[in-house]
Amino acid sequence: MSIKYYTHFLVQERSPKGVSEFRGVVELNRELARGDLTEAASVLAKNFECDTKDIKVLQWSRLH
Repeated sequence: MSIKYYTHFLVQERSPKGVSEFRGVVELNRELARGDLTEAASVLAKNFECDTKDIKVLQWSRLH
């Protein structure tokens, strides 16, 4: 069973240099600890094939 989260985050791009903004729904196979933005950034970084430090999570909330 997948768990859906709404997210709003920034990605620091290397080439071309700049910041990209994203928002939308992310589906995970497991629940993240409430308020754990570090783990949320890690999940997003894997998807975007970048370092966790390049992700800044602005909002992350579970959808019901």
